[in-house]
Amino acid sequence: MGMFSRLQRREGEKGFTLIELIIVMAVLAVLAAIAIPRYNGILHESKVKSDAITASGIASAARIQETMTGQQVIPTSGYEGLDENYFEAGKSPSSGGTFALGGGGNDPYVVTWTPDIGIYSGYVQTVTEGQVFTPKTSS
Repeated sequence: MGMFSRLQRREGEKGFTLIELIIVMAVLAVLAAIAIPRYNGILHESKVKSDAITASGIASAARIQETMTGQQVIPTSGYEGLDENYFEAGKSPSSGGTFALGGGGNDPYVVTWTPDIGIYSGYVQTVTEGQVFTPKTSS
């Protein structure tokens, strides 16, 4: 019973002690220091992977257009050689940079872009028609 009486607050004492508040603030600071960089990394990775899906769509649209018209898609800039009936024009990567279409004919179509966010910044990302995409974080 003596232990419980020590834990009970005396009359007139309200709130937390300064030490308790400092400990809570320290714990919150440590959690924030861990969580914020992880969140940013996950956000950057999701943008790059989302752009890879768009790039895959560009490559597929180029192959469909080539199949339907019988002529290889030769982009003048970015992926401007694609007919808007096959892919909506003007899409930009959410991770930065500009999509560029290459390849075609007997070779697979390839779409590249260079993100400017996080650990992907400055590294050319490549989506090759018919292959699984793996983000690059080094040369």
